Amino acid sequence: MSAKVIYLRFLNLSLWLAGSALASTGLILAFRLFSGREHRGSTLWGLDRHTWGDIHTWLAYVLIFLVALHLLMHVRWLWVVACKRDLKKLLVGVLLGLALPVVALLWPVEHDEELSGPGYRHQIKG
Repeated sequence: MSAKVIYLRFLNLSLWLAGSALASTGLILAFRLFSGREHRGSTLWGLDRHTWGDIHTWLAYVLIFLVALHLLMHVRWLWVVACKRDLKKLLVGVLLGLALPVVALLWPVEHDEELSGPGYRHQIKG
């Protein structure tokens, strides 16, 4: 078995495990550790909702990195099969894939005055 085949199998296994872990943490956040004041102090395996959210975020970063590696390892397939040697199709796919996170990062965040200010924080703590 060649080194490339071993590497691809390891990469595919890593993708599967990272995706499964990401789905698991998402399910934990959605269905086990609810947000809100009445659920404060809830933990699963000693970790609170905030910590699970951090783990979920880092797993997403790992998955994005692994997908990028996977695409780089299959760039020939992308060129020959997916875009049929059409540079426009390849560029549109790449640019759309890059545009989504850029738009999410640059889109303005809305600020609700009713949910901010000193009274809001006092209400949460109280």
